[in-house]
Amino acid sequence: MGSYAEIKINGNELIDWKNTYDEWYFTKADRVRHIANKEDKYDPENIIGYRTNVATLRRRLQLTGNDLKSVECDFNDTRSIWIQNMKDMLLLYQEDKESKYDQFRSEMVDRITSQLEIVKNTSFHDWKKAVPIALKMSDNYTEQAIMNRDVYIPDEPLLSLMLSPLAGVYDHSLGFMGSTFPCTYVESYAIILFDMCNDDDLCELNISDLVHGGWVDDFEDIAQTQAGITVFHEHFKQSLDELSTLNNSSENKTLQRMIFATAISTVEAYLSDTMKKQVLNRHAIKRRFVKHFKSFNKNVKESGVFEFLDTLDERLNEEIDKISFHNLDTVTGLYKNVLLCEFPKDKISKLDTAINIRHDIVHRNGKKTDGSLIMVSQQDVVNLIELVQYIIKEIDYQIIDGLLDNVE
Repeated sequence: MGSYAEIKINGNELIDWKNTYDEWYFTKADRVRHIANKEDKYDPENIIGYRTNVATLRRRLQLTGNDLKSVECDFNDTRSIWIQNMKDMLLLYQEDKESKYDQFRSEMVDRITSQLEIVKNTSFHDWKKAVPIALKMSDNYTEQAIMNRDVYIPDEPLLSLMLSPLAGVYDHSLGFMGSTFPCTYVESYAIILFDMCNDDDLCELNISDLVHGGWVDDFEDIAQTQAGITVFHEHFKQSLDELSTLNNSSENKTLQRMIFATAISTVEAYLSDTMKKQVLNRHAIKRRFVKHFKSFNKNVKESGVFEFLDTLDERLNEEIDKISFHNLDTVTGLYKNVLLCEFPKDKISKLDTAINIRHDIVHRNGKKTDGSLIMVSQQDVVNLIELVQYIIKEIDYQIIDGLLDNVE
């Protein structure tokens, strides 16, 4: 089995892949994730992939030297190879035919002779003009294509050839599109398709089937942006919902203290996971972390640069794990300097107070420094949950806002 991805230019297929894909000339900025039908992920209206217009994609190809002139050169080179292959094969079949006659050899001589004359006597402009007609007619000859049989259209020798299997051309010489158009490179055929389109016609790379088949990951940042929430924020909210349910289930001072402490732990988990993911997966943020985190404030000898880079991600993991994410001074500084995220200033003092209470619950067996027992009510837990929900929502909004940059 397997899953497929394909590029289409205004509805005409350019190329497809099985179980993988290549971005080709599409960029991160072209990514789309449109889920019209959440109940049926295979609905053709759903799309995970890349979209841009013909004008944009044509320009990108032109910037790499691919234009109609390069296509004509590719056409002429491929056509010359076909002609030589056909001549060579024609000689072989003619010699075999003379030594030992059979129907197959006789038919191959006739087919190659006929197709050779067409290839020799048609120009680049003849083929370019015929491509849109051949594409429109191809659906009428699906049976011949499946059976690998020649197509005959009265008074249209070139179109007949374009819709038929090539005779006398080696498989490795067929080029990118076979008999449809003589070319070796996908870019050449793309430009031929562009020439059939308007500037604002759609170019699409659809990877939906690969995503659903598990071969490639979904565009997580787009999915999160559309949802307005990161995965770690979802986990955070689920944890708080569970704590809220537990808090409402029973009024017990020991239970409330445990829930209070756990709520602060969920904040730490969100802050730690978010920092680690952003630092490890985004080059610009990784650079800022190394620049601002004191453990990396050491000179690296030129001879040790590559060793430093080889172990950098491992060190980053270790250093982030060492950070006390309940130390607000450290965390707010890192989030500001590395992720460019600001904590809501009017909530910091309340969060700091809650963190200190959590410290006493965890490390002093629920007692203050003077030995008195910390009292936490159900309402205190409710207030804390509302506080941390507000703070993390504000931070997560800033994380979401920065997900779709294309500078890395």
